[in-house]
Amino acid sequence: MRNIKSKILIFFVLFSICSTIQAQINWTRTQSETSKISFELPETPYIRNQELNGIKSEVFSHRDAANIYGIVASDFSGIEVDFDHTDPSEYYRQMKEGSLLSSDAILVSEQSVTYQRMLGKEIIYTMLVGKHEYTYIKRFFFRGHFIYQITIGGPTRMKQLLLDKKQIFFNSIQFE
Repeated sequence: MRNIKSKILIFFVLFSICSTIQAQINWTRTQSETSKISFELPETPYIRNQELNGIKSEVFSHRDAANIYGIVASDFSGIEVDFDHTDPSEYYRQMKEGSLLSSDAILVSEQSVTYQRMLGKEIIYTMLVGKHEYTYIKRFFFRGHFIYQITIGGPTRMKQLLLDKKQIFFNSIQFE
């Protein structure tokens, strides 16, 4: 009986290591001089530029079989806002509320996160996509003239895969 428990434990340890390794195979780095950010995704993202009320945004998105990835880098220099000298609390509140606009979105958690001496915010929320519940993890960083919204989401029923890819994705982010 003890031998069987040992074998089962070894199997689960090896499985968790392999699933994390599998989650990162062949990711590619994308770098944007415009948005001063680089990151890795499973494939090259779809990139589009947009402008609204003098705020230019560069949007990066990718979807694979299980997860959705997105980065929105919004440049506020056109309206002369510098987040190194401005309290971003109101901007964060509005962006958080915008993320939860869907009638079935439920905020699961909210916390502060740090990265390269920057304080950011992270929210985790769920919402229905068709008949399936999805979990989204979104981080907000305010740096210079930019607001960065960095998101990963996927089916809640595949949460461990989402968490494995979240670590790889968020740890690959570099601000220039």
